Amino acid sequence: MSPLLKLLCFLLSVASLGLVAFLSFQLFKLDMLPLTLLLPVLFVVVLITLLIIVFSNFKCRKNVSKLIMTIVLAAMTAAYGLGNYYVYGLSNLFNEVTNLTDKVVNKVNVYALAGSSMASVSDLKGKTLGIVTGLDEQGTNRCIEDLNKEDVQVETVEYNTLSDLLYGLFNEQVDGIILNETYENDIHEQGDYTNFGVMTKRVYESVYYTDRSTSQSESLNAVDSITTTPFTILISGNDSYGSLAQTSRSDVNMLVTIDPSNHRVLMTSLPRDLYVPIACPEGAEDCPDDTLNKLTHTGQYGVEATDETIEKALDITVNYTVRVNFSSLVNLVDAVGGIDVYVEEGLEVDTFYANGTEGVQAGWNHLDGERALAFARERHAYIDGDAQRVKNQQIVLEALINKVISPSMIINFGSFIDALGGAFETNMPADQIRSFIRYQFAMMPKWNFESFTILGLVSTEYCTIQGDYASVMIPYEEYLDTAKEKIDAILSGKSSDTIDAPTSDTSLLTLRDYSEYQDQPSTYEDSAPDTTYQEPVQDDTQDWQVDDSQQYDDYVPYQEEPVQDDGNMYDPNADMSQGYY
Repeated sequence: MSPLLKLLCFLLSVASLGLVAFLSFQLFKLDMLPLTLLLPVLFVVVLITLLIIVFSNFKCRKNVSKLIMTIVLAAMTAAYGLGNYYVYGLSNLFNEVTNLTDKVVNKVNVYALAGSSMASVSDLKGKTLGIVTGLDEQGTNRCIEDLNKEDVQVETVEYNTLSDLLYGLFNEQVDGIILNETYENDIHEQGDYTNFGVMTKRVYESVYYTDRSTSQSESLNAVDSITTTPFTILISGNDSYGSLAQTSRSDVNMLVTIDPSNHRVLMTSLPRDLYVPIACPEGAEDCPDDTLNKLTHTGQYGVEATDETIEKALDITVNYTVRVNFSSLVNLVDAVGGIDVYVEEGLEVDTFYANGTEGVQAGWNHLDGERALAFARERHAYIDGDAQRVKNQQIVLEALINKVISPSMIINFGSFIDALGGAFETNMPADQIRSFIRYQFAMMPKWNFESFTILGLVSTEYCTIQGDYASVMIPYEEYLDTAKEKIDAILSGKSSDTIDAPTSDTSLLTLRDYSEYQDQPSTYEDSAPDTTYQEPVQDDTQDWQVDDSQQYDDYVPYQEEPVQDDGNMYDPNADMSQGYY
């Protein structure tokens, strides 16, 4: 027998024993699997390992059999090493997604027209930049301060609204504009500036950090145990890619109420354009508390603002929050091998508007990450628009959950764990997440999914966060009341189906009364764009003096032909890098 082969077999045996012992320790420490499952599995694994080691070292006498068992030992050692890697990663994952950072990244940019000769910060010296202080006073001031530190002095022109600011830029009243990056998607939704990302360029970026509005412990209405007590989670989906460190509009707002005892899950969707009074969390900078805005804009002040606004609108308690973004969904769906969604007849889409990917046909469709994201964001292809989009979001979430708890996850477990890292953040404690996973493994319950969508009347109303008018959805009182009643039904151990849905006859429905906000403009005519623009004189203290002498021509919308036409047809040459639609 070869001495070298014998030595290699011995070393692999020692490595296997060490790795299986460490794997057992990590699994016990992780505390994710029920002991009734963990102990038998570990017993079988350790027993098989010992039998292979004994046979390899003491029973194999010939080189051929010794070589075969050495290969088996090598494969087993590699498997245990990989297992340790994933268990260690899973342990770190719980800490990563539950340890919310105390800081929020803020980015304020200087934009110029794409054809401008300005290319770097030095080119901004002596230039005139448009600003809307009311949109983001802190960010605007910080950007100007950062420019001064670069020895770049600029003059500023104050505009009243975002529309006025864009008009000034594209009609070359100013050389550029200063704007918080979170407002880019608002610009993309304005018909004349759909391709803002193509028509402009960023000349300078100012980055600063602010404190998160509330701490994790202050924002929790935690239950004692999520395996026995019903609870509600807010899933907030930001309309951005990449890191979750930066706040952004909340494009998806879904309440998921779970009754673990009766295995019921209620998904309550709130349209992104829902017109509601914003509730600002403590410490939120420049947040216009108790003023009417689109629900989506609350995300700019953090998930806490979205949480508190929804609680106020529905008179409910949200126990936990989960924040994700576009990258999260794409990565998770791809990691589980795609999802299967069923599309009713009449809801087919040839090509998704959001990213130009292949649409869906009537019947079952298998979607990868990008198509799942596009399906969840699509609204232009549907008569019901945003109402159908939130239904699609519910379909995607249910399909993803079903895939995660299916046996196929054994094959995709490794890639799924890799995708989870950085995919979301939550204020649910790690021990509660682990206990719920243990519950799922131990009980293997068959979950019953129920859903409800809040509806309203589409209108054009004033939004204080934008400082301008926008398309919104004023909610029907009956839908808000029904949403609360259905959530309460699940929390009390009943099915939400015991609560009747409101009538579909809009003539019998009542719009939420916002008369108490009468000081806020209520009709489009109340606030025609101010055509007298105020050009401030900048001094070293940044206290601007207003010169009323300068008056511009009457406001006329910018008419440059956008890349995407009025028919909302996807243009494959359009720049979709900004994630707009």
